[in-house]
Amino acid sequence: MELIKTVDGFLNWRKNQSASLGFIPTLGALHKGHLSLVRTSKKRCNLTVVSIFLNPTQFAPDEDLNSYPNTLKEDIKHLKTLNIDVLFLPTEDEMYQRTDDVNVPVTKLFNKLEGASRPHFFYGVTTIVAKLFNIIHPTHAFFGEKDAQQLYIIKQMIAQMNYQIILVSCPTIRDQNGLALSSRNQYLTAEEQFKASVVHKGLMHIKDALDRGQKNPIILKQAFEIILHQTPEIQIDYISIACTKTLEEITGIVEGAVLVSTAVFFKAVRLIDNFTYSSL
Repeated sequence: MELIKTVDGFLNWRKNQSASLGFIPTLGALHKGHLSLVRTSKKRCNLTVVSIFLNPTQFAPDEDLNSYPNTLKEDIKHLKTLNIDVLFLPTEDEMYQRTDDVNVPVTKLFNKLEGASRPHFFYGVTTIVAKLFNIIHPTHAFFGEKDAQQLYIIKQMIAQMNYQIILVSCPTIRDQNGLALSSRNQYLTAEEQFKASVVHKGLMHIKDALDRGQKNPIILKQAFEIILHQTPEIQIDYISIACTKTLEEITGIVEGAVLVSTAVFFKAVRLIDNFTYSSL
C-alpha cells in the first residue's frame, strides 16, 4: 500500500495506471462498513484507492468536527491488511487551496430529509467528492446504502457532471443487534449501542406492517414513534416515507418504490438508518 498525501504525488502515480480503479472516499474512523466497500472494490476492480479526509465544509459550527473520532493508526493497519493500492491522505490546504474549485449543480434533493436538518451538508459533500473524483479519476466509486440520500445525490451528480464513473451501492453493515455501523457509534457505550438498535427494530416494524398491507404513511410513522419513545434517551429528528426518485413525502397510499428513513439523536449522538421498499 502506498500512502500519498499530495495531489501532485497522486497524479504522478495515477498517470501510470490504466486498469480499472475503485475509489472509496471516507472521513476516517473506519469500521466494518467501510471495509466492506473496500472488499467489494477489490473484487470488482484491478486497483483500489481509499481517501481519508475529514472534510470541514460538511460540518456545521455546532457539529462534531473537532471531536470526530480519529483512529488513523488503526485505519492504516486495516487498509494495509486489505492490501489496497493507495491511501490518499490529503490536508485541508491540499483539498481547498491547491485543488481547483468545482461548481456542482444544486438540486431539490439537497433540501430533503438530511438536508432539511443539516442545510450545509450536501453542499460540502458534493464539493469534496467532486474534487476527489477530479484527482482520483476512478472508473468505479463505492458508497454505502446507509447514507441513502447521499447515494442518490452522488448518482445524480455523476450524471449531471458527465463523470465516466460507475457508482456501486453496497448494503448497510450492521452489528449483531441490527444497529447500522457508523463512525459516530464510537461515541456510545456498548450498552447505549444496544439500546440504539431499537431504531432498526422500529424500521423493521414499518416494513412488517407494509408487508401485511398497511399503506397509510401516518399510521406507519406513528407506530415507529411509539416504539422509539419507549427508549427515553432517543429523540426523533425525522421519520420519512418518501418517493425514491424525488424524496418527496408520500401523503396518500404508499405505493411504488419508497425510501423509509430516519434520523434520531441518542443523547447528543445523531444516528441515521433506512430501508427501501417496493409494493410493485
